[in-house]
Amino acid sequence: MRRLLLTLSLFLLTVLPMRGQQIVSAPDAWSLPDPQGIGHVFVFKDLTNAAIRTDGPVNRLYRINGTDSVLLADSGMDEWYNAEDNTGYIVHTDKGRESFWVIDYSARRLKLLSLEPDLADDTRCQQTSLLLTADIPEISYFSEYGQKRTIDRRAELRYTSLTWLEEWQDSVCIDSVILYPSTPDKPLRITAGAPLRNTVFRLSADPIAIALGLEPDTILSDEYEACAVAAHPVTVTTIRGTEAENIYTNELERPTESTTLKGSAPLDILFTANGNSPVARYYEWRILQGNDLVVQRNDESHRYVFDDYGEYRVLLWVSNDQCRSDSIEIQVSVSASQLLVPNVFTPNGDGSNDEFRVMYRSIIEFDCWVYNRWGHLVYHWNDPAKGWDGTINGRPAAEGAYYYVIRAKGADAEPGARYHRNTLKNPLPIGVYQLSGDINLIRGKK
Repeated sequence: MRRLLLTLSLFLLTVLPMRGQQIVSAPDAWSLPDPQGIGHVFVFKDLTNAAIRTDGPVNRLYRINGTDSVLLADSGMDEWYNAEDNTGYIVHTDKGRESFWVIDYSARRLKLLSLEPDLADDTRCQQTSLLLTADIPEISYFSEYGQKRTIDRRAELRYTSLTWLEEWQDSVCIDSVILYPSTPDKPLRITAGAPLRNTVFRLSADPIAIALGLEPDTILSDEYEACAVAAHPVTVTTIRGTEAENIYTNELERPTESTTLKGSAPLDILFTANGNSPVARYYEWRILQGNDLVVQRNDESHRYVFDDYGEYRVLLWVSNDQCRSDSIEIQVSVSASQLLVPNVFTPNGDGSNDEFRVMYRSIIEFDCWVYNRWGHLVYHWNDPAKGWDGTINGRPAAEGAYYYVIRAKGADAEPGARYHRNTLKNPLPIGVYQLSGDINLIRGKK
């Protein structure tokens, strides 16, 4: 049994070509990648002086037609020039057996006659349909067992659209399309993307011609008037103070970057649509809290101040007389209110805790009164970002305890919520603050 297996292995190595070995070649031809049912498909510019070579002398050469074969030669040659167009062959050499098909490209050159956008197509907002009039002969071959295979004739379609890179910029789009066999009386429909600006479509065919060193046939459409719309909304949030300015530093989650879309109210945000003007002509903004419409506007840019606590959806549509974009959504989140009051401050000029200030978040209504031990008002302010510096009429106030009263409302307070005495049976509404207590002024040393 072992001797039989060894003999069979030696026979296979002798009779069959090594995997990947190429016995036949055509240096001046384009070779189809991965042909089906046959070893090679060679496409020549033309068959004048078209050379086909074998790796070693030919023992037998057959012409094949479906399942039939005709012996053409049985000795000698390792190169020949008289291969016929649209014909298959099988060649035997000392190194094995190979099959191939020969095609004359000059007999199948295509001609592009006209290229026109279909302006009546009702999908123009999503894609562009182009009607191509052309003479496109079929290029095909047969497997060794008579199965017909068609070679795709591809073309390159170029046009200019827009892409967003901090602003709209021209962008060349390249699509690969398959050109099916066609005659001038039967136009082909080609589908491309929907350009965002006026453009000219340029069709070039085909890669086989380029591979053979031929100039590809090219045709241009008339200028196409774009109708597809798009937008790239940008937001700019107003920054409230910096540490260096020593203002708003007592506000929690205050907007410190122009890209902020979440934090303490009021959030003052400028929205700009950046539509692909002039194709995009109309703008629609909707700001919703839940499913409730808060405001609707129609300018390309608009500013809105978010004073109320909650989650918001800002929706944008751009349109013209033909097309309307899908909605573009921006999420905005306004924090719940918070108010924290210290019990001591040290106005000694050392830059730390020099003012009596509250810590706050999303406070939109504020008043604070400070009284001395005799009940006299010594200071009042209504901006939670500010405070009392420990002076009375420009002079340092005496150290000791003072009494404060604060009334404030947050972004999360219900409309019409009122101040009243806070009791267990009648607590203050959410977002309403009515606070009082002692604040100790201690100067100490720097």
